[in-house]
Amino acid sequence: MAEMSVKEWAAAYRALNDAEREMLEHNLPLLSPQESILRYFRLCEFVAHLSPDARQAFEAERFRHYLTLEERMRKAAQKLGYDFPD
Repeated sequence: MAEMSVKEWAAAYRALNDAEREMLEHNLPLLSPQESILRYFRLCEFVAHLSPDARQAFEAERFRHYLTLEERMRKAAQKLGYDFPD
C-alpha cells in the first residue's frame, strides 16, 4: 500500500466529507419525519458512546431539547399529513 503524506490524506478526507455533505443535502429532504427522527437519535447515541460522561452532564438539557424537537416534528408531520408515532 502506498503511503500518503498528511496533506494528501487531509485532501482525500476533505473530498469524502464534501461528497457525504452533498449526499445528505440531497437525501435529507426526502426522508419522512419518522426516519429523520430515527437518524437523529442514532446520531445522539453514537456521540454518547464516544463520550459516556457527556450523557450525564447534559441529561436534563438534552431531555428538554428532545421534548421541544418532538413537538416541532409532531407539528410538521401533522401539517404534511404524516402519522406521528406516540
